[in-house]
Amino acid sequence: MKRYLHHFDKVFIALIAKLPLSFRPLMLFGTLIGQPPITIGIALIVIGYGLIETDHLFVTSGIIALLTILTSSILKLALRRARPDNDYVKSMLVQTFSFPSGHAAGTLVSFGLLVVLYSQSFGVWAMPITLATATLCAIVGVSRVYLGAHYPSVLIRRWIVGRLGLLAIMAVSI
Repeated sequence: MKRYLHHFDKVFIALIAKLPLSFRPLMLFGTLIGQPPITIGIALIVIGYGLIETDHLFVTSGIIALLTILTSSILKLALRRARPDNDYVKSMLVQTFSFPSGHAAGTLVSFGLLVVLYSQSFGVWAMPITLATATLCAIVGVSRVYLGAHYPSVLIRRWIVGRLGLLAIMAVSI
């Protein structure tokens, strides 16, 4: 299995490396919006709104998002997978392990949280907003590989964890 993951990582990294240098600002933006203060902030705002409006759905959904992000951090400390060795990683302000990617999971669960909670209000805009959110989550994930912070296989596993959190939010919102 490890051999296949390494092969997958090499192939995907080679594809990402072919992106033109003009993509760098988009990738830096993707990494910026996936920062934990933003994804945690979204969950806290949803919880706060739920408390003000006494809407248990919002409170519960926000807590699930926070727990998903927290689980990511705990897994990162427990699994201790090294990051790629490059200048970007060496210059990171906070030095943490690679797996799982908090950016990928946090973005998926927090931005997905907003889509799930407000989907009834979007009407005809529900599908375009969902697609835009999915694109945003993909940009965040790809940005982490593009900048050299993660291996591609880490992102896919992290999206799975983020998706599980999002599925839990969807289950309580039905």
